[in-house]
Amino acid sequence: MGRAPGCTIVVDDTYASQLHARVFSQDGDFHLEDLGSTNGTLHNGTAVSGPQRLALGDRIQVGNWVLELA
Repeated sequence: MGRAPGCTIVVDDTYASQLHARVFSQDGDFHLEDLGSTNGTLHNGTAVSGPQRLALGDRIQVGNWVLELA
């Protein structure tokens, strides 16, 4: 996800990097990883410093956008 037109989730926010973060599947779970963004990515309010396992109800913040896993 990010501002780049080729992202699966395009975030129209100047605080988001072109390629900001990614959500990926590994071993049957979904994970979140920051891609070296300028302003960072938050997972449930905590800065992401490495891949984080996601669960239903988790909140991901990229720039001013907050996405919730449902």
